[in-house]
Amino acid sequence: MTILRVTFCILACLCAACAVPIGIFFEWWCLVPVAAAAVFALLMFAAKNNFTRPKKDARTDFMNSEEENAKIRSDNEKRETK
Repeated sequence: MTILRVTFCILACLCAACAVPIGIFFEWWCLVPVAAAAVFALLMFAAKNNFTRPKKDARTDFMNSEEENAKIRSDNEKRETK
């Protein structure tokens, strides 16, 4: 994953650097490398998080006691590991 992060970072920097000369000569066409730099930056941050979304914490039921909630959480963890 580190190789992907470095690669996407370099590509984003190159796209951002080439936006200035393209903007000087071709005016509005500079938005193409700026958009590409944004995409590569998003891919870099996605690679940093290993392309996974964080898991949501199990919500506790406030009507149950703390012991019942602990049992429910442990049952859910056992089910997820199978």
